Amino acid sequence: MTVRRLVDAVSGDVPGAVMPLFWQKGTGTASVRDEMERIRDAGIRAVILEARPHPDFLGDGWWRDVDAVLDVARRRGMKVWFFDDDVFPTGHAGGAVRDAAPELRRRFLTERHTDVVGPAVGASLIVERHQFWGPAATGDPGALLRVVAYRRAEDGHELCGDPIDLTQHIRDGILYWDIPEGWWRVFFLTTVADGGSKPHAHHIDYLNAASTQLLIDNVHERVHARYGSEFGTTIAGFFSDEPGFYNDPDTFDFGSQPGKSVPLPWNEEVRARLGPALGTEPLALLPLLWNSAGGAERRVRYAFMDVASRLYSENFSQRVGDWCRAHGVEYIGHVVEDNGAHAHLGPGAGHYFRAMAGQDMAGVDIIGAQVVPGFARGPFANMAGHSDGEFFHFGLAKLASSAAHLDPRKHGRSMCETIGASGWYAGLRLFTWLTNHLLVRGVTHVVPHAFSPAPFPDPDCPPHFYAHGHNPQYRHQHLLSSYTDRLSHLLQGGIHIAPAAVLYHADAEWLGDAQPCERALRLLMEAQLDADIVPGDALAGAAADGAALALRGERYDTLVVPGSAFLPEAVADHLLRLDAAGVPVVFVDDVPQVVGSGPAALRERFRAVRQERLADVVAELTTRAVRSAAPAPSLRVLRIDHGEADVVMLVNESAFSAVQTTLSLPCAGEVVAFDAFAATLTAVPGIVAAGCTRVEIDLGPGEAAVLIVGAPSAWAGLEVAPVARFGDPVEISQGWDVSLATAEEYPAFTRWGTLDRLVPLSAPDLLPTFSGTVRYTAPLAVARPGQTHRLDLGAVFETARVALNGAEIGTRIAPPYMFDIPGDLLAEHNLLEIEVTNTLAKAHPDFFSAFAQQDPTGMLGPVTLAPIGPDALVTDHCPAHDHPMF
Repeated sequence: MTVRRLVDAVSGDVPGAVMPLFWQKGTGTASVRDEMERIRDAGIRAVILEARPHPDFLGDGWWRDVDAVLDVARRRGMKVWFFDDDVFPTGHAGGAVRDAAPELRRRFLTERHTDVVGPAVGASLIVERHQFWGPAATGDPGALLRVVAYRRAEDGHELCGDPIDLTQHIRDGILYWDIPEGWWRVFFLTTVADGGSKPHAHHIDYLNAASTQLLIDNVHERVHARYGSEFGTTIAGFFSDEPGFYNDPDTFDFGSQPGKSVPLPWNEEVRARLGPALGTEPLALLPLLWNSAGGAERRVRYAFMDVASRLYSENFSQRVGDWCRAHGVEYIGHVVEDNGAHAHLGPGAGHYFRAMAGQDMAGVDIIGAQVVPGFARGPFANMAGHSDGEFFHFGLAKLASSAAHLDPRKHGRSMCETIGASGWYAGLRLFTWLTNHLLVRGVTHVVPHAFSPAPFPDPDCPPHFYAHGHNPQYRHQHLLSSYTDRLSHLLQGGIHIAPAAVLYHADAEWLGDAQPCERALRLLMEAQLDADIVPGDALAGAAADGAALALRGERYDTLVVPGSAFLPEAVADHLLRLDAAGVPVVFVDDVPQVVGSGPAALRERFRAVRQERLADVVAELTTRAVRSAAPAPSLRVLRIDHGEADVVMLVNESAFSAVQTTLSLPCAGEVVAFDAFAATLTAVPGIVAAGCTRVEIDLGPGEAAVLIVGAPSAWAGLEVAPVARFGDPVEISQGWDVSLATAEEYPAFTRWGTLDRLVPLSAPDLLPTFSGTVRYTAPLAVARPGQTHRLDLGAVFETARVALNGAEIGTRIAPPYMFDIPGDLLAEHNLLEIEVTNTLAKAHPDFFSAFAQQDPTGMLGPVTLAPIGPDALVTDHCPAHDHPMF
């Protein structure tokens, strides 16, 4: 399998893994066609049509534009995906909900309460207060569901004892009750049509299959009616964008955990399913969804979240997915995951893995500068207020890749919408970093955000990758597309090797305090211990394979349980069963209590390990991990076993520091490195001992490497460059002649001046508002003409193209900015040309870029040149980073 995939990756004959959003704005078919051509010219073979900005969704103008898209797609061999609604998020059903029958519209469970004190004979309370607000009253007064009283603690809000159902005590809108002695709280439970997030007032009820059918009938069926003959060929499928509960009036409160005083999603099916979970008549227990009652609330809140998230899965996600597959296409997309919302109410869908159940790829998104190099821990400010660095760096992408590994429907595939709404400061250098960030976490497909046919500058969530020719980096976009396609292909198809599984924390969080799973993931990944997130639901199908956890094609040496106060009985039973079968189960910080009716008791069987000891404990339980001789907390590792050989991807995610260490790869064999930009293979020195192969690495900040370790048959027939041998580097320090060209002017340059030394050209007294390409020209004398040399440009912002004596040498869009200059191009005296292209942020500062740290413009160096060859003075080391070349 490895040799075939490697041959394909080297040749570029691989499936497309890049599928950008393509804004549809009603700009006319000419601009739509032109943008589609530019998308394909950028090496991209699929697009997702974003309908949100279009003024005539499902109207004549929409169909004309889609006809144009499909015409180009057919001619140029592209796939087309459809956003499945006219607005963000999915659920508006193209406007069909506004006039839908009441039973198809979303409803919410709400409560209001009145505190009373007894004894009081003949007391009464007004049931409906809404009418007394007079003509100014707005909103739905709702339908009364129950009136329930609980005894209340006199020194707080805690509820006590059993509920008393007072519903039968209502006469003509008045509740009559002889109040017993003590303090009491009387709850009026009502179902209403409003009260959730106002922007989503006319969205479907995701928990209602008939309501979901409104979306299918009004969007999916209408697209199929027009283009059904192309389903499964040119048309690949449909994309849902961030559907969720949206029950919280604070639209994007990502912390809407159970217990918050907000309306809750409700319909008759929720009511029916709560019966078996809580008893034949669960309504008297509903006040505990918002109020504490000495722990009795845990069972109620868990049951509600369990029911709601399962109904979302069955009646929305799986229903849409089933329709798509029945019509020969696939279903993809994502929910709101931000800062833990994937396991919450509010904009979330309650349970990430259940929400993804109907989809053919697992999906997440990184937009608005949510993942920023250097902010892997703690909160950091961005456009949304703040982001949890630990979640976004260690949890987010792992949600997608884990679901892809565990769900056979997804065939290992996952996608991430990325880089959008970051602003013009975000160029190919950051885009490459984010792509490596996703690939090394197992995400297989990238959804860049976005291409726009609107006139430049379009303020709608830049960057835009072509921008009607104004983006100076567009001409290099194809390099990243090819890189992503090659690595995506090479990293699929084998067996993912993860030493650990980390239990998904949703179940625990519904019950009380819980450590999010990204905490354990960070501790493991910083020690090069790869892991998947495993939901409690999946444990039912888990078994012991020796001392390992076998689950749906994956094999984990350890099951890690994040610290929490409580776990549900069903999950606890699985943990006990697996432990008894010999699977190591490791609890972090605390062993939880068990909530349920059975005898499961975890604390009698297990002891917890402290966070700081977790990585050491897991490392002792596995022989399949890549091990570093020195601590390397910024080094990320992905290992794929292809049989003949392993493919190991390494990424140094530090913003400033190199990783210099010796790695022990758990596979004995020879080593070659795959440069996915150049599509070349290079031999890497390695030492085989005790069934492992040791290699030295030195990865600069942001650098990635891909090693193939195993039998040489894995790369048989492919050219492999020998281990490089370098002479001493010489710095090129003479003056540079500088010329400039904007994207519109390129390749016609205008001379600007000379530089005695390399400095940031964005300095206030130089070129602070220039966006485009800077050409540096300098004479280059070499001591060994005719010998191959390594040119290292040092620090560059952002892309670098090198030519020597008029001959093209190559282009790099991200570190390391190194180029091999063939000896037959080098004379004693040469002319070196280096073109450095920045982003549009300098010339076109925008709202989104205002939240970001800006990079300088230009080449900062140092620029060095070193000979390569058998008579080199320094052996087997790179002149710039002093590391074996791979």
